[in-house]
Order: sequence, then structure tokens, then C-alpha cells
Amino acid sequence: MEQAGPENENRAATQQPLVMQIVVRRDLLDAAGWGVGPLMAQVAHATSAVLHETRERPDTQTYLQDLKNMRKVVMQTTDQASIEKLAKLLDACDPPVPYHLWIEQPENTPTCLALSPNRRDSKIKKALDKSSCRLWKG
Repeated sequence: MEQAGPENENRAATQQPLVMQIVVRRDLLDAAGWGVGPLMAQVAHATSAVLHETRERPDTQTYLQDLKNMRKVVMQTTDQASIEKLAKLLDACDPPVPYHLWIEQPENTPTCLALSPNRRDSKIKKALDKSSCRLWKG
């Protein structure tokens, strides 16, 4: 276990804050049976799932200990192919980046991908860029 001290305090102060990126398929807004409310439910499903699945990871534990300062970024991607591409890119990272791709049943439709709490390192930024993820625009 690391000792507290000026060196560790400085490192903590300069680290990127923990954040969760949540990627939603924008094309579903135009599909029958989907709207803002159902998509918000998909976000809740994916976020809950990834937090549960990664509950033993130190970054997830740290993230959950500071409820008042949780950071989330909601992003959009164009379609099913792009959200599946993101999942493959995250799996291909070394080590793989933890995420949960929510697949709505019984339709078997991938709707939302939530990344576990992270510090926005370059491999995550590259995967998001390569799969055409952008900030969600109202």
C-alpha cells in the first residue's frame, strides 16, 4: 500500500478525474418504438451493468466513493455498426477496456455502451474517435 506524502498528493492532484463515457445509438430516435425516454432507460441499464461488473476494480470503487462529484459524458454514435465497432476496439486494447454493451431483449438490439470509470487515456480516446462517437447533441 502506498504511503501518503507530498509526492502521492501531487500525483493525485494532476491525474485526470474519473469519468464514465456512455455511448448511445442516435439512429434509434428515428426507429419505431424508440424515443428519448426508452433511450434514457438503455443508458441506465448499461451504466448499472458496467458498475456492477467492475465493482471490484479500484477505479470503480474510487468513483463510487465520491457520489457528489461523479462525472459522466453522454455520447452518440450513428448506428449499430459503429457501436459494435467501438466494442471491438475496446476489446482489442491491451489490456482490454472494461465496458458493457447493453443489448435490448427480446429484440436483440445493441442500444448503448457504457465504459467503466476511467481517466480518459489515449486508447479510449482513439477508440471513441475511430467509431465516430461525438458528444450527444439535444
